Amino acid sequence: MNEPILFQVEKNIATLTFNRPETLNAMDETMGKAFGAILKQIKSDPQIRVVIITGAGRAFSSGGNLEMLESKIKKKKATNQKELQNFYKTFLEIRKLPIPVIAAINGPAVGAGFCLALACDLRYAATTAKLGANFARLGLAPGMGGTYLITRLVGPTMASEILLTGNVFEAEQALDYGLLNDAVAAESLMDYVKSIATKIAQNGPVPVRLIKKGIQMAMHKTLEQMFIYDSAAQATCFATQDIKEGIAAIRQKRTPNFVGK
Repeated sequence: MNEPILFQVEKNIATLTFNRPETLNAMDETMGKAFGAILKQIKSDPQIRVVIITGAGRAFSSGGNLEMLESKIKKKKATNQKELQNFYKTFLEIRKLPIPVIAAINGPAVGAGFCLALACDLRYAATTAKLGANFARLGLAPGMGGTYLITRLVGPTMASEILLTGNVFEAEQALDYGLLNDAVAAESLMDYVKSIATKIAQNGPVPVRLIKKGIQMAMHKTLEQMFIYDSAAQATCFATQDIKEGIAAIRQKRTPNFVGK
């Protein structure tokens, strides 16, 4: 059997591709183990500055593998709760990556697959992609952090509609909801996402990491608390080689070459 996830690094950009096209990249424990191992590899490689997640074939991810879900019917509640928490934690570890993660949603992203995309820092979808949190239509409450992620992104009123109806919607509708950064033609998606990733990777690695951390903090901190964080973050940057390089590049009218130090 092929690897459940393909992993490639090129020019400081790592690309993870779910590689179960025959199941529309349904998520199971095997894929979870592979995902966790790759994230550890990314964390240990300082040369990687941006991560892209996409899917092989015509789907991003159809969510939880049906056989895996069906197997839980016979298990005890406590067992299922523990297993599900571990399953979510493995995939949602992307939230703890210090570098930006971009979802390139090439096709259907539903259920847990949809939630994983929402856990990324940036989300771009093919105009042909369909998205949705269809848990209730399956007889399930939301999983994979869906309630938290959707509510944080669109607020409780729209989250209620998305989760209670379980509707699957077009990429353009997801864009209107505020769930996507953009929707582009399917044939242009990866080139477009790679261009965004390249722009990020060319910026100073230290401030990029601090920006990601700051955005996550800003969701639950006061303005005064963020003043303190921002001043500390800028002070950190002023102690690096890269700020000198950035200023020199402006004076010399050239592209800076940041090293992350």
